[in-house]
Amino acid sequence: MKNVVNYDILRELLIFAIALLLAVMFWQNNILLTFLMILIYGARQFKWSAKGDNIIYVSGIILGCTAEFIGTHLGVWTYSAPLFMNIPLWLPFAWGLVSVIIIRVSLPFIEE
Repeated sequence: MKNVVNYDILRELLIFAIALLLAVMFWQNNILLTFLMILIYGARQFKWSAKGDNIIYVSGIILGCTAEFIGTHLGVWTYSAPLFMNIPLWLPFAWGLVSVIIIRVSLPFIEE
């Protein structure tokens, strides 16, 4: 694995850590955290966009939300500050962001 790839992985993990920190800090403010999650993805896309990221992002939102809707509807889990269909408004955008990060962190190991 090249050194450049290592920096790419570290960057993605840093973006993940920032998103996680923001979620922990602002989980009670749905609107602010939604804006921050969209901002993080937008900044990441503006600076380090890769082919297929938007498809992965939307797929993550759809699949993540599907699981969340089913889980909350059946009572498997609940959220303390739901705003939209029993989930926080920011959660779909976090699913999308994390989906892209998982793929970008995993690909260098698969493509070797």
